[in-house]
Amino acid sequence: MKLLPPKPRGLFNRYRKGMPLIEVFLKDVNYLWLWFVNFLKNGFKNKTILVYPHYPSRGSTIYKTGKILHYNITNKPNKNFDFAVYWEYLTFRKEYHLLEDISKEKRVINLYNRDISKQYVDQVHHNVFGHSTIIDPLKYNGKIVQKNNINAYHDGKILQAPIKESKQGYIYQILIDNSYSNGLVVDIRVPVVGEILDFVYLKFRNISERFKNTTVKTTIEKAHIIFTPEEKELLNNFCKNLKLEYGELDVLRNKTDNKIYVVDVNNTPQGPPANTSKQNASFALKKIADALEKYSKI
Repeated sequence: MKLLPPKPRGLFNRYRKGMPLIEVFLKDVNYLWLWFVNFLKNGFKNKTILVYPHYPSRGSTIYKTGKILHYNITNKPNKNFDFAVYWEYLTFRKEYHLLEDISKEKRVINLYNRDISKQYVDQVHHNVFGHSTIIDPLKYNGKIVQKNNINAYHDGKILQAPIKESKQGYIYQILIDNSYSNGLVVDIRVPVVGEILDFVYLKFRNISERFKNTTVKTTIEKAHIIFTPEEKELLNNFCKNLKLEYGELDVLRNKTDNKIYVVDVNNTPQGPPANTSKQNASFALKKIADALEKYSKI
């Protein structure tokens, strides 16, 4: 039996496995067009970010900020590039060895941020803040939340503890009261570029969908209005301990004790969040882009 050659995964970039050939072709055409536009806008010069190993989607903040800054985005390390961003869509990252070699000569952002499991995030949170969310569901008495330890599952389930047995691969947390009004809860999404930026997204959800990746509306607020100076310092220390240089934090403020809790971390952020106005989205992306360019040169 004659084996067919593997399907090409892109001329200019290495796209995901199984991508239809027509989509590969269109992505390469789009890359070539943006390369030409950026070449002209940069005064007949090229600026490139290596985003490795996975090629980011058009909805990702790195792709959008690259367009704002007129950088080409590639995940092929044999190309000339100005700096790199470790971009792997996994909770426990694996493909960092090549980037370690690259880091000897060029800046690699997020190189050491390799574990964003909810259990590890909570462990770092406890070390920095002195309090955490995870409890023993077999002994705790009250409402709790069961979540997959793997990032981005959005499968939270409220249970009444104590329970008879815990499920492997899941964590159990206190139920944080982040209620707002009119049947809504509010999540605080915090962009990070080197440190937390000076604005946050406020994501409002229906309380019945509090664990899903849906929003009723998203607004923007100044970080110093949402957090105290001490809380901002703790969030920055949390990022340093987690070795997160670029990404987003999901933070909840608990009405019960007025404390903040980092419940999730994203090192391959998509955004701005759904139902953000065009004006706010433009504002946020420009802020992120400016911060990224400055941080890449430190």
